Amino acid sequence: MKKLFLIFTAILILIVTACNQETEQNNEKVVPVKVFTVKPDKIEKYVKSTGSITGEEDVVVYSKVTERIVNVYVKPGARVSKGQTIAVQYNAIFKQSVEAAETAVQSAQTQLNQAQQDFNRIQKLYDEKAISNQQFDQTKTQYESTGLGLQAAKVQLQQAKEQYENSFIKAPFSGIVASVYVEQNQMVAAGLPVAQIINSNSMKAKVKIPSSEIVGIFKGQKVTIEFPSIPSKNYEGIVTEIDQAIDPISKNLQLEISITKPDNLLKSGMFGQFFIQTDVEENKIIIPESSIQSRTEVKVDRNTGLQNSVKKYFIFLIKKMA
Repeated sequence: MKKLFLIFTAILILIVTACNQETEQNNEKVVPVKVFTVKPDKIEKYVKSTGSITGEEDVVVYSKVTERIVNVYVKPGARVSKGQTIAVQYNAIFKQSVEAAETAVQSAQTQLNQAQQDFNRIQKLYDEKAISNQQFDQTKTQYESTGLGLQAAKVQLQQAKEQYENSFIKAPFSGIVASVYVEQNQMVAAGLPVAQIINSNSMKAKVKIPSSEIVGIFKGQKVTIEFPSIPSKNYEGIVTEIDQAIDPISKNLQLEISITKPDNLLKSGMFGQFFIQTDVEENKIIIPESSIQSRTEVKVDRNTGLQNSVKKYFIFLIKKMA
């Protein structure tokens, strides 16, 4: 009876094991794959560099006199024309100096006119031998001195006008106000920044590349530009300037790149990645990088007995059945 029970138990175990194997086969996981059709295409080689962009015209406007800011007429983003006043410093004293200088010029001119009349009269008497040489020389000296006084008064007037004009801070060219550094009623010393003006119609960047990669770099070369802050759009540019000397310390070569079609999304100082095309190979088979699989194999050097790891790459191909 015991022997019969053992045989029955063994048969039951075999049946359960077979069922489990069949279930495992039926539950085998399906691995999803993506099929790519490869075809000949071109391979473009690039040299990558990074840098920040600026306007072709990018200027910080500084104050020329030490005075209080009376008015600020612009805000960041405003468009200005060449010569447009963007801020004014207190200038009542400068204006008074101009008026005083103008009066001095008028007075000097009157004195010169009178001295000229006196000299003409003395000149006539001198020609008629009616006065001495000493009298003539004194009148001539006075006339020449009065002329010099008028010239000095005009110079002072010019300086006063220039000082007055310096209190009006103006845009050096047409463009956009990038930044304003002052506020109304703020005391500003001469030489401090007031505003930054850029010409956003043309943008450029100065980038550096290693000297080992300068072969194939030339003016007019195509450049693809990516900005991390504008991930949805790429820009194009060209190489416009190439330095003729490599930096002796960094061993880099500096290039200037102009963006061909800038737009309002680009801002001065924005960081970008620049891909300079150096070569193009046509009719090459292109496959997606994600389709390449890798496997590491260990090989033993028969001479040394050392083990070396070798990484091999492979892809899966679908062959049509005949």
